[in-house]
Amino acid sequence: VDRLNTRNMLKRRHYNIGTNLDCLLCGNHVEETVEHLFFHCKFNEHCWHKLNIRWPTAGNHLDMTTHLKTGHRQ
Repeated sequence: VDRLNTRNMLKRRHYNIGTNLDCLLCGNHVEETVEHLFFHCKFNEHCWHKLNIRWPTAGNHLDMTTHLKTGHRQ
């Protein structure tokens, strides 16, 4: 619901952030979106690992979040 100020969301709301929408955490040429930050970003992957959280490798973000909420960690 656009609560996390990703570069993608800020651009849609016409904030002056420039033209580079790349993820600042992982440094890859990937647009910084909520889905990228939570499920695909290499930097956050290390953070999730420290918390002993493993996301399923397939499914949409709702399925993945439900999987975590029900306590089914891989």
